[in-house]
This record gives sequence, structure tokens and C-alpha cells, in this order.
Amino acid sequence: MDYNDRVFASVFSVPSVSHTTPTPIATPDLGNAEPGESFGGGLFGGNLGNPQRKVKRNLAWSTATRFLSLPKGNHADTDPSNVENEERPNTAEVQDALEYLLVGDGKPEIFTEDNLLDWFIDEAQLHFATFARSEVEQWWNEEIPLEAAWDTLETTQRLLQHAQNVYLRPLAEHILPLLNDTVEPESRTLPPEYRVSERNNASRRFLSALHGAFVHSLPSQRFSKTLSYVLYDAGLKVFRIPKGKKNKVVANSAHEGSRRRMQDLLQGLDRVGLGGDKAQKSFAHAMDKLLDAFINSHYLRVDWHGKESELESLRMWISKAFIPLIELVNTCLRCHPTSLSAPEIQHWHDAALGRLGRAKVEYLFEYASDYHTSRGVLKTIKEYMKLPNAKQYLTTRFSEHVSRRLLSPGATTTYILDLYMCFIRTFLYLDPKGVLLERVARPIRRYLKEREDTARIIITSMLADAAAENNGKFSSAGDLSVEIATEMQRPITSFEHDVSQGLDWDNMNWQPSPTDAAPDYKQQKGHDIILFVLTLWERDDFINELKNILGDHLLRSQDPEYANEIRLLELIKVRLGDDKLQACEVMLRDVLESKRINSAIRAPIAQMRTPDNRALQAPGGPPRTPQPRQPVASIPSVPGLGTPLPKSSVDMTLNAHIISSFFWPSLRDDHFLIPAEVQNMQRDYESRFTHIKGRQKLQWKNALGDGSVALELDDRTEQFDGLMPWQVSVIYAFQPQPGEEWVGKGKGKGKELGISRNVEQLEEMLEMDEQLVRQALAFWVGKQILREMDHDTFAVIERLTSANMDTEAAAAAQELAEVQAQAQAGSVKSQHDLLQEKKDVYMTFITSMLTNQGNLPVQRIAMMMKIMVAGGFPFGPEEVTILLEELENEGKVIGIGGDIWGIKK
Repeated sequence: MDYNDRVFASVFSVPSVSHTTPTPIATPDLGNAEPGESFGGGLFGGNLGNPQRKVKRNLAWSTATRFLSLPKGNHADTDPSNVENEERPNTAEVQDALEYLLVGDGKPEIFTEDNLLDWFIDEAQLHFATFARSEVEQWWNEEIPLEAAWDTLETTQRLLQHAQNVYLRPLAEHILPLLNDTVEPESRTLPPEYRVSERNNASRRFLSALHGAFVHSLPSQRFSKTLSYVLYDAGLKVFRIPKGKKNKVVANSAHEGSRRRMQDLLQGLDRVGLGGDKAQKSFAHAMDKLLDAFINSHYLRVDWHGKESELESLRMWISKAFIPLIELVNTCLRCHPTSLSAPEIQHWHDAALGRLGRAKVEYLFEYASDYHTSRGVLKTIKEYMKLPNAKQYLTTRFSEHVSRRLLSPGATTTYILDLYMCFIRTFLYLDPKGVLLERVARPIRRYLKEREDTARIIITSMLADAAAENNGKFSSAGDLSVEIATEMQRPITSFEHDVSQGLDWDNMNWQPSPTDAAPDYKQQKGHDIILFVLTLWERDDFINELKNILGDHLLRSQDPEYANEIRLLELIKVRLGDDKLQACEVMLRDVLESKRINSAIRAPIAQMRTPDNRALQAPGGPPRTPQPRQPVASIPSVPGLGTPLPKSSVDMTLNAHIISSFFWPSLRDDHFLIPAEVQNMQRDYESRFTHIKGRQKLQWKNALGDGSVALELDDRTEQFDGLMPWQVSVIYAFQPQPGEEWVGKGKGKGKELGISRNVEQLEEMLEMDEQLVRQALAFWVGKQILREMDHDTFAVIERLTSANMDTEAAAAAQELAEVQAQAQAGSVKSQHDLLQEKKDVYMTFITSMLTNQGNLPVQRIAMMMKIMVAGGFPFGPEEVTILLEELENEGKVIGIGGDIWGIKK
């Protein structure tokens, strides 16, 4: 043994150093006898003084240690009761030696004398380390497979229990009976529970040292993990929890057998010293995993039908199953106390609720998306929010899911709005004060503001009829939000608009803001979901958006009573106040008044219709009265193609919206020629209007109307409703013109194609923009009325045969026409159109401002333009940046840095 080992052994007891082998029989050193004194007496009788005591103690030590020395070899498979060396019987000499060393004069009186109990402890430890430890270690040299964990622990416990029985037999039969069973004097001053006798103290010392050798013979971490898994596996079987998705539930017989097997194993491990703190830590880890396994098991599935919370089942399991299991294990491990106190039980309930709540929060995005059927799990989450830090965890995790799964370019605005409505309902249920909703909704609201179609979808969804729309418009890829439309159909609840902004001094029911609310938190009076959507923008900005979208909707609405539009304005008045809705009310009054004016004007026209009135006659077909449309000017039915105007007449009806230009938003005013018959009807309508309204003048917006046409071809008659005015004008241009009468004369002689026109001719004939011409041509090609014969040349298909029927080309043209029509469908000018219309004026103003005042930030430029530009500047810093970048491309301004701009010198 080297120097370091000797230094360590001088402080800590090492059996190989401190333990002495049994002393052999030798001639005793009796010393010299005094004159007159006998040579000696009995071997163990009397007190012979220090020299004599030393001799007698040495002889007694030799006899006792030779008798108590353990047999060499491993006796793991031998009954401890048969381990007795016949060559060393318990004679009177051995008994006298044991009594002399343990309770007689041979008891160690100074620190340097050996203690027989300590020697036997070292003998047992050394014997275990030499003969038994290797057999135990062979079970733990490698990683323990999960399926072998039970067998490994049970075998280890059996080996250690056998070795302990072998070592305890000499102690219990020859040493402990000789020790005093009364309380030791040193412990009499201690509390009763800590007072021990000499015999009990010796037994405790021996077991403590032996158990220490047992513990150090096993790899600590591997043993803890194995025991933890065994306890976890036993818990799964006791509670019949499947280990995985493919595992079946444990049968009842295995359930009872697992409980008994676990109990026997724990009691056995505790007897050999493998219980204690390490076993309790392994058990705590196993119970931690078992709690998670139960929470994720089928016992706590979401109740989608009954909508009941899983919390009651969890509490019952904790009280009736989990807590009794803990107390059972505490009893097996002889923990003190074995039963749990009320605070400890409440701690387990809170821990289980926290685990369950965090597990459900991970799927809160799905639960909130299906709010109507997930009320049961929302009750659980609401209860979980009462725990400390639960609200912070919930909002953080939910915001992460929203950012990753919702706020992406791939999600449509309709889909985001639908989920946003569901999120509002969910979080108002979880937190009626709205603090959590304000936290999680902030990034959603910011993202929706950045999308250009958000306001349009919101307002059109409010105007839609959720019961009547069944044509796919309410899909996630459509233009309408089903959640907003459904919410609008619900009755208006009592809602008090809070105009005091927190300064409601006479409100005796006033409540302070929640302690966890943000500084900009605004407490709402009531849970009005639509209000959260309406307040995405500032009130003035939203009213401007509403005016633009409502104007377009009023001009295209199919409802002559405008019930949805009236309801929408009333709802907005209740929520935002009616002080800013004057323009919208005027717009609604205009279309309602137009309905009365149309009736007043149309009646005298019908009474005065005569054959000489060419402007009110139309050729071909039986009389037809189309459904009333609501454009600024409605195009009536026009004659068929391929023939000159016949002398027969057909009813043509013109309806118009009379609107006030001051209150309405800027409307599109594309210029092109309309059919002459419609122009005559417009002039007659205008004269009748002047007769009714006095000196008021009408300015026709032909591009905002719609119309119906009946096309009479050689082999068929086609009827089309809801056409754009430029589509009507383009198809009307394919009527025979002067010099083309031969087309009508050739009818019926097998000709498949009629009159042809090219794009350039149509632009010149109709004075129409090329984009509108091409959109109309694509529409009629898609309807198989026209066919492209050559590049930009189109002809009427008088006879539709398999030879000239190109369904693929027609489908492609139809799709192109729909895309183009959608871009041209708006009645109100977009912000981009308004910006381009006055772009030169704005750019001149910006250049002058930077020249006179020097370098300025974008925000200040926008603010000054709103104040100083004639007619106002209805744009923000984003549009100002666009104008500055265009000026930079022209070389007039330059970016200084950040958002600072100046004149380029």
C-alpha cells in the first residue's frame, strides 16, 4: 500500500489495513513475580494489573477472533444456519473469552486497544469484499436491459440478504446476548426516541457498516435508474396504464401481482440497506414519470361530446390511487412518517394540475380553433391558470404556436380572421377581464393590419348572410369569414360604449385594472367579440375603410331592402358611436332614395311608350324584364348578334343609383362608349329626373353598372346576367355595321363563324382601354361566343360544332377573364389608384418641402402633407416612402440614413 492509501486509512477505516487476523496461540509474557507472590492464578480471574491484563486480553482476543472468524469461500447458495465450523465449537473457554472482552475487564479502556465488535465488523466487510462482492457485481457490470430490470434487482437483493444472514448469525448468537440491554449512560439525556441500549447500538453499528459495503458494491447511478424504472413499471401495471400507443392495458391479475411483487422487492431492498435516501429519490423520479404517464393516458382524454373537464378524474385518481401508493412505498421503505400530511397531499394535487395544464396548453391552439366542442378541456386550462406562473407560461407557449403556425404568408387572411375570432372567444372564457387576450392578440392584430385585404374581408363578411352563402365563399381560401358572418347574426347584446376612457367618476361599480395588465390595457364593458375586430384600426381609419367598402357593396348589393347594410351600420353605431358615420348614412339613404326615384321615373316611361319612340324599343325576342340591379347605371338587354335590328320591340329597363358625390368615396370613371339604345335611355332618364328634382344634373358612371343580354345566334340563344358594362359594349360591337349587311343575308347557309373584329378595331370603335377590351374578349371566348381566329382577331361562333369547339382554350380564357374581372370589379378607386392619380402633385409638394426646410424624416413629411395639401392627404408614411423612392430613381432626392430624406445636390 502506497503512502496516499496509508494517509487515507489513517482517517477512514479500511478493512485491509485496520483489520487484524486472528491471533495464534503463543507463550504469554507474564512478567516477573514479586517476592512472596504466587506465580499466577486463573487465566481470566481477578485483576492482575496492567501486565497481567495485557496477557490475559491477548489470550482472550486470540480465542475469540479465531472462533468468530468467518469461513473462507462464498456461501451464497448455502443455508446460513448450516454455516458453522465444527473445528471451532463454542466451548467454555470461548465463552469466557467473549465475556471478558465484551463485558468484563477486557473491554477496551483506551483508544489504542482493539474492540471486538469493530473487529467483527471489519471481518464481515472484508469477507464480503473478498468472496461475495464479485458475484453481485457481475449483474451490474453492463447496462441493464429494461426487460431484465426486475430480475436483476430481485437477484441482487437475494444475494445480499443471504450474505447479511451469514454475517448476522455469529453476531446475534455470540456477541449481542452478552451486551447490556439497558440504556447507555451517554444517551440517557436524549429524547426517548433517541435512547438506545448497548445491544441495539452494536446491532445498528454492524448493520450500518455492512449496508455501506453493500451500497458501495453497486454502481450508484445505474442502480438508481434501474430501481426507478422498476417502480415506474410497477406503477403502470398497478394502475393499468399502457406504456405506449401499441401496448395493451394490464389485466386485473397482473395488477394485483405487480403490487405484491413491488412490495416484496422494496421491503427486501430496505432490509439489505438499499432503501433509504437513494431508494426514495428513485421512487420520486418514478412517481414523476408515472404522473406524466397517467396525464397522457386514455383516462384523461378530451371529452369532445360531454364537454366535461378531466380535472375531476385526475383529483379522484390522486386521492384514491396515487397517494395510497406513495404511502405504501413509504411503509415498505420504513420512511417516517409513512402517511402524507394535508399540505403534502395538496402539493401533489397542485403538481398534477400543473402537469395536466401544461400538457393541455401545448394543444391550446387546436382547442381554441375548435372552441365550440372543446369547452371541457378549456375548463381544465382555466383551473390550471390559478397556479403561480401559469398565465405567463400559457401566453408564451400560445404566442409561439401562433407565430409559427398562423402568422405566415401561406395563411390566407380569411383563415387568420376565422381563427382570431375563435381565439377571442377562447381567451374571453379563460380570462373574462381580457388581459390574456390582449397579450396573445397583439401580434395577430399587428399582422392583420399589414394585410391589404383585411378590412375588405371583415366588412364584406359582416354584410354576408351566413345562412344563404353556400357556394364555397366561406372556405378558408374564400373572401368571407364564416366566424364573422355567424357572429353578426347573433342578437345585439347590451353594450355600453365607454367614451370616458377610464374617467367614469360617477360609476359606483368601477374596478381597477388587473395587476398583470399591460400599461395600455383598456377594460371593456362586456364581451363583444365584433368590437375586437372593429378596433383593429383607429376609429377614423376604420370609418374610412368602411366608407370605401360599403360604397362598393351598396352599388352591387342584390337585396333591394339593404337589410344587412342597415344592420351593419346599427351595430357599428352601438360599438363605435354614430358621430363618425354621417357619410355612411348618407350613402345608404342615397341608394334607398334611388329605389323610389327609379319607380317614379319608370312609370311614366311605360305609359308614354309608342312605336315612334325608337329610343325605348329593342329588337328581337319576347318581352323580358330582368331582375333589378343596383349599379350607378344598369345596362339593359341588348339585341342579338348577326342580324340587323328588327322592327319588333322588347322591354328594356334602366335603373340608376343617384348618389351624392360629396359623401361617397372616389368612384372609378373608365371612359368608353355604350350601345346607342342605352344612351338614348340615359338621356330620357335624365330628362325625367330633371323634371322631378329640378335643376340637379346627372353624371353617368357607365363603368359601375351591370347588365343582362340575350344573344341570338344561328343555332342557339344565350342569356347572360350580371355582366360588366364593358363586356356588354364589346359584344354589342360585333353587331353588323353599315356595309356588313351581307352577314345577315348569309345566315342559314352553313356558315359557322360570323363577324370578326380585332383588338385595335374595338379600341377605336368603343374608345375603350386595351385592358378592358382584352378582359371582355377573354370572357366571351370562355363562354364560347367568340373564337380567336388569328392573333388579336376574334369572330362570332354562329354555329357551335365539334370542329370549332375548343373546350381547353375556352376554360383557359374563362379563368383568365375571371382573374382580370376580379381586378376590375371594384367600384371604388383603390388607394393605389388614388395615389397614382395625384402622384405628380404629391411629388412636387415633397420636392418643394425638402428644398425649403432641408432634410426631413418620413413621419414628419406625411404629417405636414396631411395638414397642408389641398383636399387632404389620405395616406400614411408607407405611401410617402413609395413616392420618395420614385423621386430617388429620378435623381431628385436621396436617402440620408434611416428614414431621413433630402434633396440631391
